[in-house]
Amino acid sequence: MQWLKNLWYRIKSIFSANAHSALDKAEDPTKMADEYIRQLTDQYEEAKKATAMAMASATRLAQKRDESRKQADQWERNAVAALKRNDEQLARTALERKRTFAATASEYAVQAETQEAQVKDFRAAIGRLEAQIGQARAQRDLIKTKAGRAQSQESYARAMQSVTGSGALGDRIGAMEEQIDDRLYKAEAMAKLETNSLENRLSNLAGDQAVEDDLAQLKAKLGK
Repeated sequence: MQWLKNLWYRIKSIFSANAHSALDKAEDPTKMADEYIRQLTDQYEEAKKATAMAMASATRLAQKRDESRKQADQWERNAVAALKRNDEQLARTALERKRTFAATASEYAVQAETQEAQVKDFRAAIGRLEAQIGQARAQRDLIKTKAGRAQSQESYARAMQSVTGSGALGDRIGAMEEQIDDRLYKAEAMAKLETNSLENRLSNLAGDQAVEDDLAQLKAKLGK
């Protein structure tokens, strides 16, 4: 059963190497799963070919076993025929040939039985490979689904960041608008102050003239 051990070791090595490679290179996990499935499928096809060869070998051994048994039976009939003719020497020779074919048939029978056991193990190995491929495909589909969800979440996060950034920009624009309004309000206040100052000066001038007129009238009354 060394072939089976080598097969499983190769599958394990392939997956382990691909997994470490994906982690080191930050590869797409979906592509890694596809590659793993491809490797498993290749091993599955190789296992089927090996099983077919083992089955063919078992068939050939069984045929040789049956042929040897037929030969053994035939030489026994030949021995019987020789004894009926009272030819004991020929009967002995026939029985010797019978024993040779019987021994050969026994050897082929053992080999055929061993080969059939290997075929059974190979078929079980193929079944396990089929199950493993099915499981890998299911995991690959799950990975794709999770990858799609992750991409959606990343897109949502980027959109939220954009919205947050737009809000911050709006806040900065609002602050700038407030600063401009403050400058406008200050300018309007300065203009009002200047206007009030001019009106006060003009009002003071008018008041001074009135006082001068009153003073002139008073001097006239007094004859001065």
